[in-house]
Amino acid sequence: MVTDSSFQGKKDKVLGIKKEKRSWTLLPLGLAIIVLIGGASWLIVEKTGTNSKAFSILKKNEKLDYKGQTLRMADVIARVEGEKIWVPIEALKEKKIIRFEYEGNGLRIPLYAYVTMAGRVVTGISMCEPCKSTRFRIQNKKLVCNACDTEWQLETHKGIQGGCMNFPPEIIPHSVEGDRIAIDEQLILHWKPRV
Repeated sequence: MVTDSSFQGKKDKVLGIKKEKRSWTLLPLGLAIIVLIGGASWLIVEKTGTNSKAFSILKKNEKLDYKGQTLRMADVIARVEGEKIWVPIEALKEKKIIRFEYEGNGLRIPLYAYVTMAGRVVTGISMCEPCKSTRFRIQNKKLVCNACDTEWQLETHKGIQGGCMNFPPEIIPHSVEGDRIAIDEQLILHWKPRV
């Protein structure tokens, strides 16, 4: 007795039709997609200055909500010791956005630090380069230049609107050591304006 499945198998064999093993073809495709997504995530993380070691000042499951709020920069004093620029983490916890200056080697460069709504600490050069403003505010979930009112996303610095949105304040890496934020002095000494 010949069954339908054995007949189909003989027919395929005579016609030279091979059965595809879909599970093995999908596996490399799935792995390639995972690698591409991982690579894209890594590039985004590197560009935005975030990384797996990003320091959060919030407790687990705690979030900030800046909706409807305006937070102005608070001035703090930075210290330069051992080729690092140091600022107290306590001031950032309290004010959420701070401004300080690096003074050394004949330079005076404005810097900033702020806390995103996810609690991530962001540090960078406190300058809207086209309009030369050195002051910003967090306003209704956005980073806003005090001079030109250009707006950027807090997490990514992607431009939202305004004349200077292609030149957000430049993010620079930092570390947290004890109760202080540390920025490598060499990064600041080699910084050059983009415009």
